[in-house]
Amino acid sequence: MAREFAVEIEWVPFELHPETPADGYERPTDSNVARQGMRDRIYALADEVNLPLQTNTTIANAHKSLEAAEWARDQGTEPFDTVHRALFGAYFAESRNISSVDQVVEALTSTGFDMASLRTALEENVYAERVDQMTAMARQNGIGSTPTFIFEDKFVVSGAQDFEVFADFLKRIGVPRREGVEPEPLKSVSEVSDASDEAAPESDDVIAPGDIS
Repeated sequence: MAREFAVEIEWVPFELHPETPADGYERPTDSNVARQGMRDRIYALADEVNLPLQTNTTIANAHKSLEAAEWARDQGTEPFDTVHRALFGAYFAESRNISSVDQVVEALTSTGFDMASLRTALEENVYAERVDQMTAMARQNGIGSTPTFIFEDKFVVSGAQDFEVFADFLKRIGVPRREGVEPEPLKSVSEVSDASDEAAPESDDVIAPGDIS
């Protein structure tokens, strides 16, 4: 979206499942045929664009990862982007459990940032209140699933959508395309899954919990 349109994207923390045990838990075996079929199609699509993706057998508690992202945010835009991507990679591509302080620090060591500073912030819960406040604010405003997209602090789009849904919406609110950038052909959500809405799970349960950041 940011590649083709003149938008600034800001990720905000949202803990989707605060009831998750502190150390996470083993993902239960999923016998839902429709959900498994959707998952297989998403993996196939990811493979086509060389995006590493696999099912993590652990449902992680996201709080420390969310705190780590907020620590990185205070270091600047580039550190936040790096940490954000590293956390997603650790969970969705490497199938790591990133629930504990040690696990989060280990997952982010390769970023080259000050892990001693991060560890101190996580152990002292420096950013815990910020995460909790942002999560509470979102829930108070009716947000209860991921992904949720908020435009100009007033327009809300929930769930995974075709790119053209966003492109049409941005045009409607007057956001211009970036000059010299050709639109890329993208597959639609309907090509990824033909499962019915009734059979589909919450968006975060399709692959793994969507509350990493």
